[in-house]
Amino acid sequence: MTNESQDVKKEDGPLPPRSKLHPSNKLKMTRLFYNVLVVCFLLLTAGLVVWGVQFLE
Repeated sequence: MTNESQDVKKEDGPLPPRSKLHPSNKLKMTRLFYNVLVVCFLLLTAGLVVWGVQFLE
C-alpha cells in the first residue's frame, strides 16, 4: 500500500516537460560529427602530403 500512496503523490501535480526528463543529445552529436570530420580531413591531408613527398623522392 505504501507504493500506491507514493505513486498517487507523484501524479498530483502537472508533469514536467519531456525535454526536462529526457534532454536531447543533438548538440553533443553535432559536435562529435564535426570533430570526426575535422580529424578525417587532417588525416587525409597528412596522408596525401606523406604520399606526395615519397612520390617525389
